Amino acid sequence: MLTIETTKRALAELWALPIASRIGLAVTLVAGVMDTVVHLLGSGGHAMHHGPLPEHAAHVLGIVGMVLVLAGVVFHGARRQLSRRAAAAINGGLDPNAPR
Repeated sequence: MLTIETTKRALAELWALPIASRIGLAVTLVAGVMDTVVHLLGSGGHAMHHGPLPEHAAHVLGIVGMVLVLAGVVFHGARRQLSRRAAAAINGGLDPNAPR
């Protein structure tokens, strides 16, 4: 029962994230799976290179996913800050009941 509630809460938190962050998480997940598959299918171990394209592509894709997550969080925070300032300007300040 605890696992079901935890999963529901985690999914609710995931859907509360900005869309860019959700896309970034998905891209990072795909990059992690891709990197794992590339390293597991390589029969030579660490001595042999798997080729520059698959290995580097997985790492670049992971970096792109992390940048998307960070950009989504930053833009979301900036948008909330700007909307709070705009609301404060309309109301005449942060506290509408302040003594004047």
